[in-house]
Amino acid sequence: MWLFSFLSSPRLADADAELRAELREFAHDGLIQLTLDLERGGVKRGTWDGCVLSYRRGYAGSVDCDRKGRRGNAFTRFWDAERIDEMHVLKLVQEELEVRRPEQAAPVPRAPATVG
Repeated sequence: MWLFSFLSSPRLADADAELRAELREFAHDGLIQLTLDLERGGVKRGTWDGCVLSYRRGYAGSVDCDRKGRRGNAFTRFWDAERIDEMHVLKLVQEELEVRRPEQAAPVPRAPATVG
């Protein structure tokens, strides 16, 4: 019964919620570097020396605990157990980058040039 509980969707939802909360605390450079490393498969599992959450201050290994000072949470347990893959995390990182993107200012209409 425990195994079924571990693999069920509510736990994945908890892991996603935890990751989203962590990503909101990331430096922009950390999100960019994490994106690059996820795309090339260079993000570690089972250690804080290069895991997803360690990118918070801008580079792999820049922190050794989550935003609440914990060494483990719902996301890290799923990540370390390989229950969440790189593409899933990359999607959430890209969503966070999109939220942070400054809104494009609407172009100011110019009056037609008059000759004369």
